[in-house]
Amino acid sequence: MVSSMSKSAPAAPLADRGEGAPEIDERLFVASVAKAMKVLEAFDKTAATLSLSDIAIRTGLGRSASQRFIYTLERLGYLDRDAQTKRYGLSRKVFRFAQNASSSNQGLEAAYPQMRILSEKTRETISWVEVDGADIVIIATIPSTHISSVNLPIGTRFPALSSSSGQMLLAHSAPSHVEKVWKASASSVSQRTKARDAAEMMRILEAAKAVGFSVTEKNMEQGSISVSAPVHDRAGRAIGSINLSTLTTRYSRETAIAELAPLVLEAATKATETLAS
Repeated sequence: MVSSMSKSAPAAPLADRGEGAPEIDERLFVASVAKAMKVLEAFDKTAATLSLSDIAIRTGLGRSASQRFIYTLERLGYLDRDAQTKRYGLSRKVFRFAQNASSSNQGLEAAYPQMRILSEKTRETISWVEVDGADIVIIATIPSTHISSVNLPIGTRFPALSSSSGQMLLAHSAPSHVEKVWKASASSVSQRTKARDAAEMMRILEAAKAVGFSVTEKNMEQGSISVSAPVHDRAGRAIGSINLSTLTTRYSRETAIAELAPLVLEAATKATETLAS
């Protein structure tokens, strides 16, 4: 398997989590909840288990505050503690959030049958992708049946502007929102897209929007190619994209555009039609 889990340096946080999202109202904002979420977000693939000191460093909350939040989250069942190593990890209870989020996702529900068909036609990795701030997130994946393939586990994140799915979804956003995402993105976005500023990035997005799909390439252990097309809801909003990921050993950029892009576009169009019906 070829792993696509590597990420570039973290970008500045995107305050606007969506177009038109309001600024934080300090009168309503519960800081302790935000701190508890920091503790949960400290765990990732590279740090499945953490000590108290690790969590204090990763969250910046300090040892005493971290200990209180850890104790509370453990008592609530969201953290497990290894009695021997005294290290903590996310509990299985956390999976409830993922299950509830995916089961109530109407876009994914409409797209999944088309993703399955696309998977059977191509044998490549097929994913449902959504935007989260300056990133895209893999919400669901049908793995490739090839021995050598692109591995995209659920929850994998990439900078939105340099990914095919992110480009298609942000292409349907207002220029002001694209500019915010550009400012919040890592420097790797400019390097990969060759865009020097938000205006140039917007032109790249407009070109992708005009043809209905986007194709990007990544250099990993083996080169990969990603093809994405957006799915729209009844209101015409681009709510997610269907993505196909393959290796450059099987497809060049030109053959991916000629052979794979029409199939991805067809799948996204049918998913859109399902949502409209």
